[in-house]
Amino acid sequence: MTTDHDARSQRPPAIRETVVLALACLSYSILSFLAKAPESVAVAHAHDVAAFESRFGLFIEGPTNAWLTTHPLLASLASTQYAVSFFAMTGFAMIVLWLKAPTHYRSARWTLVIMTIGALVTYWTYPLAPPRLVAGNGIVDAVARHTSAYSSLFGTLANPYGAMPSMHTGWAVWVAAVLGAFVWKRAWQRALLALHPLVTIASIIATGNHYVVDAVAAVAYFLIACALVAIAGLLRNVRLDRPKS
Repeated sequence: MTTDHDARSQRPPAIRETVVLALACLSYSILSFLAKAPESVAVAHAHDVAAFESRFGLFIEGPTNAWLTTHPLLASLASTQYAVSFFAMTGFAMIVLWLKAPTHYRSARWTLVIMTIGALVTYWTYPLAPPRLVAGNGIVDAVARHTSAYSSLFGTLANPYGAMPSMHTGWAVWVAAVLGAFVWKRAWQRALLALHPLVTIASIIATGNHYVVDAVAAVAYFLIACALVAIAGLLRNVRLDRPKS
């Protein structure tokens, strides 16, 4: 049984953790920005993805975006959700875990880190233009229309061809999963938490920022990161339980 003292001992120092995470976010932004590729390569990959989705009846980006653009209020809400929730909800979850579930904080943090590193590797190796940047498909950049300040900052600092995987989706799934597993465990609480990734997936597709397969890939990255962290934890426990000679 874990005591309050044991839980507190597993909680990283707040200042150190804040600095480390801030540097990690900065590094992520810089490395993502540096992963820029020729437009022709990113657009060619976009056509491949669109063709793949069309083959399986998954290419819903065009109709979804067209529907959203005819509903300005929803478009504004979706664009704001896209712009704000990415870091805000993830930061909120980190604070809640640190306060309420310190024994699980480190494993949850490493899951987030590993998933994000996997995304960075993909940005460098498979640049993908989002639907909004592919000419001729009729998809409107809803976020640029409704959140101009965010779009200006995004255009300056971010990699425009880092669509695969969608880390908006990956981080949203992480938020719902870790808070539902370690903090808010009632059925209705988990149902509310599940709305976050579902709304995020809807917004990233409807605003023209991602393909369906970007969201699917993000979930896969999350599951792989969970598996790697779990395996590392098991190996660590085996090593600690091994009798010393």
